[in-house]
Amino acid sequence: MSIRLELEQKGAISAHRASTELDCETAALLRATIRPAFSSAVSWSGLTEILRDKGYRLAFRQGRLCITDRDTGDRVCGLRFLGFEFKDLVRRLGRPIVVARGSHADGDILTARPTVGGV
Repeated sequence: MSIRLELEQKGAISAHRASTELDCETAALLRATIRPAFSSAVSWSGLTEILRDKGYRLAFRQGRLCITDRDTGDRVCGLRFLGFEFKDLVRRLGRPIVVARGSHADGDILTARPTVGGV
């Protein structure tokens, strides 16, 4: 397993394996880095911006919301790994704007509602 600490992106950790394969030290560091963003978020756009600054993004993979590496798109961990439930986030932040990708219940969270015709 390799961990990459990005010096130019404060707090970014890149885990190249699924969260179920992380050693306990890496898992603890990952939780400590990402959990505060979820706990303090007041909107989906705010949450996605914070995660982007740390080198991550939110995406649905096989119907589950997870954290992915911003550069590679690889899945880093799911919400349950961080101790959150999607329904609780929806209750607090509202429903996210999701655009479907592929054919495996994959999708990306948008920061703003798309406009029709660029208006």
